[in-house]
Amino acid sequence: MESNSSTTLILHPPSRSDQSVSDWFTPLGTEVLEDFISIEILKRKAAIREWQTARLSSAVYIYRELTLLKTIVAKFYLVKTGIEAEKYANREIHYNKIACEIFRGDPSMRAVLPLGVFRGVLILEHVDGLTLEDTIAVRRSHPGILRPALETTVDFLAKLYRLGQRPNEVPHFDPAVEKAREILDTLSQHGVLKRRPLLRRRLSRLLDSWQANPLMSTFRPSLTHGDATSTNFVFPQEGGIVAIDWERAKVTDPAADLGRLMAEVSHAIAQQGGNPQEITRMVEILRQRYCSVQGSDEDSAALLARARFYQGSSTLRIARNGWLSRAYRKDLVEEALKLLSKQA
Repeated sequence: MESNSSTTLILHPPSRSDQSVSDWFTPLGTEVLEDFISIEILKRKAAIREWQTARLSSAVYIYRELTLLKTIVAKFYLVKTGIEAEKYANREIHYNKIACEIFRGDPSMRAVLPLGVFRGVLILEHVDGLTLEDTIAVRRSHPGILRPALETTVDFLAKLYRLGQRPNEVPHFDPAVEKAREILDTLSQHGVLKRRPLLRRRLSRLLDSWQANPLMSTFRPSLTHGDATSTNFVFPQEGGIVAIDWERAKVTDPAADLGRLMAEVSHAIAQQGGNPQEITRMVEILRQRYCSVQGSDEDSAALLARARFYQGSSTLRIARNGWLSRAYRKDLVEEALKLLSKQA
């Protein structure tokens, strides 16, 4: 659907300070968006005037029309990117459509369906179901639920790698190292490494070593999700898996998605009362499953070595989060040190 960039960008509807996330309320100030959804997305003859909305995050809202209770997701890029909202919204819908095409014909795994861009707002289908993070949270009251969810998520990433390869692209590892250095700088200036210069230098030397490792540039570039966290994979009630939030999708090393997923699953399990033994076991399931379903011409040892780097750098990324306890963030840095200390 064509985007409308010639008119004023739209900011998300204001909610009251006493409203919690996911509370329904009557939206104000986004009537033009509601009209667009009514006519262009829902194909109604006239604009629907009865709407409710609920906030999922600072930028993402669910809109629900009150006649048939049809729900739509609106992602407000203005709050995320300012005046470049239209540019970034169109970028996400571009990669989202590519992912939809890659998984076309397989109802068991797919990307969320993008519906349009309007004045810096990305409009998407609403997928109802448990996220991988939800599945981790209820794993004890629902025994046996987690392992198949992890395996399905890995199957999705492996298929994305197989079908999304870009053989004409040149592999570049340096951008991943530079991003890790930015994270390290943030931790050193404002985080748990602020008064630990020796550890900071040790981590910096490890990044140098990874950057000099020729193994890191041996991958075949492929479309990657780019943000393989436990909140971005949804398991609908009818079965299968749907990947949402393609904002950071790019063509790069597929091991980046696997490594990020291992770090995020480890973190989610730790936050939901898991112990180190459970974390190790679940991460090993991810590793083994990826190796079993990847293409036969891929060097498993090389891929897993690269995934270890991305797991370590993603663990450092999580350690930046100030809402986590300082002791836990220090543990995350130590875990990242262990991961980055071991190269192939």
